[in-house]
Amino acid sequence: MLSERYRPKAWEQFVGQSVIDETKEACSDSWLFEGCGERWLFESDSIAGCGKTSAAYVTARALGCGEFAIERIDSRAATIADFRALESTMRMSGWAGNGRRCFIIDEIQHLNKDCMRMLLGLLENLPNHVIVIGTTTSLTWADDCDGLYSRWRRFRFRKPDAKSIADHLERIAQELSLSFPDGFRFVSYVQGKYGDGRFCGNNVRDLVDGLPDALRRFKQKANVEAVEALAA
Repeated sequence: MLSERYRPKAWEQFVGQSVIDETKEACSDSWLFEGCGERWLFESDSIAGCGKTSAAYVTARALGCGEFAIERIDSRAATIADFRALESTMRMSGWAGNGRRCFIIDEIQHLNKDCMRMLLGLLENLPNHVIVIGTTTSLTWADDCDGLYSRWRRFRFRKPDAKSIADHLERIAQELSLSFPDGFRFVSYVQGKYGDGRFCGNNVRDLVDGLPDALRRFKQKANVEAVEALAA
Protein backbone atom coordinates (compact mmCIF):
# COMPACT_ATOMS: atom_id res chain seq x y z
CA MET A 1 0.00 0.00 0.00
CA LEU A 2 1.24 3.48 -0.84
CA SER A 3 0.44 4.76 2.65
CA GLU A 4 2.89 2.22 4.13
CA ARG A 5 5.55 3.11 1.59
CA TYR A 6 5.20 6.81 2.44
CA ARG A 7 4.60 6.42 6.17
CA PRO A 8 6.68 9.09 7.97
CA LYS A 9 9.83 7.69 9.55
CA ALA A 10 11.43 11.00 10.59
CA TRP A 11 10.15 14.33 11.92
CA GLU A 12 10.65 16.17 8.62
CA GLN A 13 8.45 13.69 6.75
CA PHE A 14 5.26 14.69 8.58
CA VAL A 15 3.02 17.19 6.81
CA GLY A 16 0.12 19.36 7.92
CA GLN A 17 0.50 18.74 11.69
CA SER A 18 1.85 21.57 13.85
CA VAL A 19 1.83 19.27 16.91
CA ILE A 20 4.85 17.46 15.45
CA ASP A 21 7.06 20.46 16.31
CA GLU A 22 5.72 20.34 19.87
CA THR A 23 6.41 16.61 20.11
CA LYS A 24 9.92 16.95 18.69
CA GLU A 25 10.72 19.70 21.20
CA ALA A 26 9.35 17.61 24.07
CA CYS A 27 11.77 14.80 23.20
CA SER A 28 14.67 17.03 24.17
CA ASP A 29 13.35 18.07 27.61
CA SER A 30 16.08 17.75 30.21
CA TRP A 31 13.81 16.25 32.89
CA LEU A 32 12.76 13.17 30.92
CA PHE A 33 13.18 9.79 32.67
CA GLU A 34 13.91 11.35 36.04
CA GLY A 35 12.69 8.82 38.59
CA CYS A 36 10.05 7.15 36.42
CA GLY A 37 9.16 6.19 32.88
CA GLU A 38 7.37 8.29 30.28
CA ARG A 39 3.64 8.28 29.52
CA TRP A 40 2.64 10.08 26.33
CA LEU A 41 -0.79 10.21 24.71
CA PHE A 42 -1.35 11.18 21.06
CA GLU A 43 -5.02 12.06 20.77
CA SER A 44 -7.47 13.37 18.20
CA ASP A 45 -11.22 13.83 18.08
CA SER A 46 -12.54 11.11 15.73
CA ILE A 47 -9.77 11.84 13.20
CA ALA A 48 -7.98 8.73 11.92
CA GLY A 49 -4.99 8.49 9.60
CA CYS A 50 -3.48 11.82 10.68
CA GLY A 51 -0.09 10.51 11.85
CA LYS A 52 -0.51 9.50 15.51
CA THR A 53 0.87 5.97 15.24
CA SER A 54 3.71 7.04 12.93
CA ALA A 55 4.57 9.82 15.38
CA ALA A 56 4.60 7.25 18.22
CA TYR A 57 7.30 5.20 16.46
CA VAL A 58 9.38 8.27 15.59
CA THR A 59 9.05 9.52 19.17
CA ALA A 60 10.16 6.16 20.57
CA ARG A 61 13.29 6.25 18.43
CA ALA A 62 13.94 9.90 19.34
CA LEU A 63 13.76 8.97 23.02
CA GLY A 64 16.46 6.34 22.57
CA CYS A 65 14.64 3.08 21.80
CA GLY A 66 16.13 0.70 19.26
CA GLU A 67 13.92 -0.94 16.62
CA PHE A 68 13.67 -4.20 18.58
CA ALA A 69 12.76 -2.35 21.79
CA ILE A 70 9.48 -0.95 20.39
CA GLU A 71 6.40 -3.12 20.86
CA ARG A 72 2.89 -2.37 19.57
CA ILE A 73 -0.11 -3.58 21.57
CA ASP A 74 -3.39 -4.31 19.80
CA SER A 75 -6.03 -2.77 22.08
CA ARG A 76 -8.90 -4.64 20.46
CA ALA A 77 -7.42 -8.04 21.33
CA ALA A 78 -5.70 -7.18 24.64
CA THR A 79 -6.67 -9.13 27.78
CA ILE A 80 -5.88 -8.96 31.48
CA ALA A 81 -3.43 -11.84 30.96
CA ASP A 82 -1.60 -9.75 28.35
CA PHE A 83 -1.25 -6.86 30.78
CA ARG A 84 -0.02 -9.14 33.56
CA ALA A 85 2.64 -10.41 31.16
CA LEU A 86 3.37 -6.82 30.17
CA GLU A 87 4.04 -5.90 33.79
CA SER A 88 6.84 -8.47 33.88
CA THR A 89 8.15 -7.56 30.43
CA MET A 90 8.51 -3.92 31.43
CA ARG A 91 11.09 -4.88 34.04
CA MET A 92 13.43 -6.10 31.33
CA SER A 93 15.79 -3.63 29.66
CA GLY A 94 15.98 -3.05 25.92
CA TRP A 95 18.94 -3.80 23.66
CA ALA A 96 20.30 -0.23 23.42
CA GLY A 97 22.89 1.05 25.86
CA ASN A 98 20.29 3.03 27.82
CA GLY A 99 18.06 -0.04 28.12
CA ARG A 100 14.93 1.85 27.10
CA ARG A 101 11.81 0.14 25.82
CA CYS A 102 8.62 1.55 24.33
CA PHE A 103 5.12 0.07 24.35
CA ILE A 104 2.67 1.64 21.89
CA ILE A 105 -0.96 1.04 22.84
CA ASP A 106 -2.69 1.79 19.56
CA GLU A 107 -6.33 3.01 19.59
CA ILE A 108 -6.36 2.74 23.35
CA GLN A 109 -10.09 3.48 23.55
CA HIS A 110 -10.77 -0.16 22.58
CA LEU A 111 -9.33 -1.55 25.84
CA ASN A 112 -11.94 -3.16 28.06
CA LYS A 113 -12.57 -1.72 31.53
CA ASP A 114 -10.52 -4.37 33.36
CA CYS A 115 -7.50 -3.66 31.13
CA MET A 116 -7.93 0.07 31.68
CA ARG A 117 -7.87 -0.37 35.46
CA MET A 118 -4.75 -2.51 35.25
CA LEU A 119 -3.12 -0.02 32.91
CA LEU A 120 -3.71 2.70 35.51
CA GLY A 121 -1.67 0.70 38.02
CA LEU A 122 1.11 0.11 35.47
CA LEU A 123 1.35 3.80 34.64
CA GLU A 124 1.77 4.72 38.30
CA ASN A 125 4.74 2.36 38.70
CA LEU A 126 6.60 2.54 35.41
CA PRO A 127 10.30 1.56 35.50
CA ASN A 128 12.36 4.59 34.56
CA HIS A 129 13.56 3.02 31.29
CA VAL A 130 10.02 2.46 29.95
CA ILE A 131 8.00 4.64 27.59
CA VAL A 132 4.27 4.03 27.11
CA ILE A 133 2.66 5.85 24.19
CA GLY A 134 -1.09 5.64 23.68
CA THR A 135 -2.96 6.74 20.57
CA THR A 136 -6.67 7.43 20.50
CA THR A 137 -9.42 8.92 18.33
CA SER A 138 -11.68 9.39 21.34
CA LEU A 139 -11.45 12.15 23.94
CA THR A 140 -13.81 10.37 26.37
CA TRP A 141 -12.30 6.86 26.33
CA ALA A 142 -11.11 6.99 29.96
CA ASP A 143 -14.35 8.27 31.52
CA ASP A 144 -15.00 4.86 33.11
CA CYS A 145 -11.64 4.70 34.88
CA ASP A 146 -10.94 7.53 37.34
CA GLY A 147 -7.47 9.03 37.07
CA LEU A 148 -6.43 7.24 33.89
CA TYR A 149 -6.77 10.20 31.55
CA SER A 150 -4.67 12.53 33.70
CA ARG A 151 -1.65 10.21 33.81
CA TRP A 152 -0.36 11.18 30.37
CA ARG A 153 1.62 13.93 28.72
CA ARG A 154 -0.88 14.75 25.98
CA PHE A 155 -0.42 15.87 22.37
CA ARG A 156 -3.44 16.87 20.28
CA PHE A 157 -3.49 15.93 16.59
CA ARG A 158 -5.95 17.83 14.41
CA LYS A 159 -7.34 17.71 10.89
CA PRO A 160 -4.30 18.15 8.63
CA ASP A 161 -3.84 21.36 6.66
CA ALA A 162 -5.38 20.81 3.20
CA LYS A 163 -2.73 22.64 1.19
CA SER A 164 0.13 20.79 2.89
CA ILE A 165 -1.53 17.45 2.17
CA ALA A 166 -2.25 18.47 -1.44
CA ASP A 167 1.41 19.39 -1.96
CA HIS A 168 2.44 16.07 -0.39
CA LEU A 169 0.16 14.11 -2.73
CA GLU A 170 1.52 15.98 -5.74
CA ARG A 171 5.09 15.07 -4.76
CA ILE A 172 4.07 11.40 -4.43
CA ALA A 173 2.35 11.45 -7.83
CA GLN A 174 5.42 12.98 -9.45
CA GLU A 175 7.73 10.42 -7.82
CA LEU A 176 5.50 7.58 -9.08
CA SER A 177 5.28 9.16 -12.55
CA LEU A 178 1.50 9.38 -12.32
CA SER A 179 0.06 11.70 -14.95
CA PHE A 180 -2.16 14.58 -13.84
CA PRO A 181 -5.32 14.88 -15.98
CA ASP A 182 -6.08 18.41 -17.18
CA GLY A 183 -8.19 20.17 -14.59
CA PHE A 184 -7.35 17.85 -11.67
CA ARG A 185 -6.78 19.90 -8.50
CA PHE A 186 -5.13 18.21 -5.53
CA VAL A 187 -6.70 20.57 -2.98
CA SER A 188 -10.15 19.73 -4.33
CA TYR A 189 -9.34 16.04 -3.98
CA VAL A 190 -8.22 16.50 -0.36
CA GLN A 191 -11.42 18.39 0.44
CA GLY A 192 -13.68 16.03 -1.53
CA LYS A 193 -15.94 13.23 -0.38
CA TYR A 194 -15.97 9.46 -0.30
CA GLY A 195 -18.72 7.62 -2.13
CA ASP A 196 -20.77 7.35 1.09
CA GLY A 197 -20.69 11.13 1.63
CA ARG A 198 -17.97 11.30 4.31
CA PHE A 199 -15.37 14.01 3.86
CA CYS A 200 -12.00 12.40 3.11
CA GLY A 201 -9.78 15.34 4.12
CA ASN A 202 -9.25 13.91 7.61
CA ASN A 203 -7.49 10.71 6.65
CA VAL A 204 -4.09 11.16 5.02
CA ARG A 205 -3.57 7.40 4.80
CA ASP A 206 -6.73 6.92 2.71
CA LEU A 207 -5.90 9.91 0.52
CA VAL A 208 -2.47 8.51 -0.35
CA ASP A 209 -3.84 5.01 -1.04
CA GLY A 210 -6.70 6.39 -3.15
CA LEU A 211 -4.68 8.80 -5.27
CA PRO A 212 -3.95 6.53 -8.30
CA ASP A 213 -7.62 5.56 -8.61
CA ALA A 214 -8.72 9.18 -8.21
CA LEU A 215 -6.45 10.29 -11.05
CA ARG A 216 -7.68 7.42 -13.22
CA ARG A 217 -11.35 8.13 -12.54
CA PHE A 218 -10.92 11.85 -13.20
CA LYS A 219 -9.22 11.11 -16.53
CA GLN A 220 -11.97 8.69 -17.56
CA LYS A 221 -14.65 11.20 -16.60
CA ALA A 222 -12.89 13.94 -18.62
CA ASN A 223 -12.70 11.63 -21.65
CA VAL A 224 -16.40 10.78 -21.43
CA GLU A 225 -17.34 14.46 -21.11
CA ALA A 226 -15.15 15.30 -24.12
CA VAL A 227 -16.85 12.62 -26.25
CA GLU A 228 -20.29 13.80 -25.18
CA ALA A 229 -19.39 17.38 -26.03
CA LEU A 230 -18.28 16.37 -29.51
CA ALA A 231 -21.46 14.35 -30.02
CA ALA A 232 -23.59 17.33 -29.07
